[in-house]
Amino acid sequence: MRTERGFTVVEVVVAMLVLIIGATALVGSSGLVSRQIGRGRSINAATQVAVQRLETLRRAANRRTAVGGARCLHSDFADGSATTLGMTEAWGVSSGSLRIVADTVTYSRTAGTSRVILQTLIACY
Repeated sequence: MRTERGFTVVEVVVAMLVLIIGATALVGSSGLVSRQIGRGRSINAATQVAVQRLETLRRAANRRTAVGGARCLHSDFADGSATTLGMTEAWGVSSGSLRIVADTVTYSRTAGTSRVILQTLIACY
């Protein structure tokens, strides 16, 4: 009696099906990963725009209109809006001795628009 070694046709077909299913899942997840990377870049850019604006407002709050004058009275420390790097931003400054400063950056996505909102507190004395 002769015994041959090797794979049967059924074993080869099952192995190919498992390989095809795994490759299909890998291709589907790579598209998702690419979209997430793109979205992460957009969020990062919008966050950087907001951080830069808050730092600009913080510097404006520290400018004094006169020697020995009060803080937070400079004309640059006020509400406003701008378009930066193709993103629309709007910021607001509350009143009082402890001011809430918020910047909202709106950026485009393939499914519409999204927003990043950053807030900070600035002491005015």
